[in-house]
Amino acid sequence: MLRDKELETQLQFLEETTHSLNTLETVLLEVKFNRQIAPPKIDAGVRAAHSIKDSAGMMGYRTLSALAHRLEDSFKVLITQKDSLELDADLQSLLLAGVDWLRQIVKLHSEGYTIDEQWLATFCYPVFEELQERLGSLISEDTITLLSPENGLQDIISLLFKTEVEDCLQRLESLILKSEQSVLQDEVTLMAIELGGLGEMLQLQAFTELCKSITKQLKAAEEVEEIAQLALQAWRRAQALILTNQINSLPTEISRKLADSLNS
Repeated sequence: MLRDKELETQLQFLEETTHSLNTLETVLLEVKFNRQIAPPKIDAGVRAAHSIKDSAGMMGYRTLSALAHRLEDSFKVLITQKDSLELDADLQSLLLAGVDWLRQIVKLHSEGYTIDEQWLATFCYPVFEELQERLGSLISEDTITLLSPENGLQDIISLLFKTEVEDCLQRLESLILKSEQSVLQDEVTLMAIELGGLGEMLQLQAFTELCKSITKQLKAAEEVEEIAQLALQAWRRAQALILTNQINSLPTEISRKLADSLNS
């Protein structure tokens, strides 16, 4: 019975992944009629690839997750370099080839086949390596420094808070439900350091200060779960403000007063 349930879950995941791949393909095929892709369409592509990456990772399909991650990064480059990147037929073909490889891997998994690493190295990986060579690195600290709010920085910030930060917050929600104090304290501390570093890279001083406040309170906390809940609320609030371009209203520390205001 358990095995049947696992198989049902796997097949459902693979079916959902096929729908996400169809979304990616539809977005890319629009380039035939318009040399640029509208930002909302690219955003939909990012979300589709991100969904495949996360779900495949949870299901144990590591190769599929890793390749979806690389395709997600490719779509992020389309956003961050939208004003300077030429979406020509060769780049479109490369991106469509990446989608097709993910589709082939999904089909093999659905039919119960094991993915051969040599086959991937010979035929699949070169496509993604060529994509990376064509598009370059995704986002470096130097690139962030050169960008102004009017020239793509807000796009990058929104993108990362929809994907990478959202992943962290979902992980924290899961950890709080498990209520393991020692593990929770270590994980939230690491999360605060990670998100604080992201805040520094994106020049979000208030967000960085918020993360430092969380780290400080965790060190002195007797009730770790309470601090973790406050941190989650504050990070969620910060995420919402950033995604609505209200950066000047970001909280810089956690407190019970802030929690009361968020819950009211």
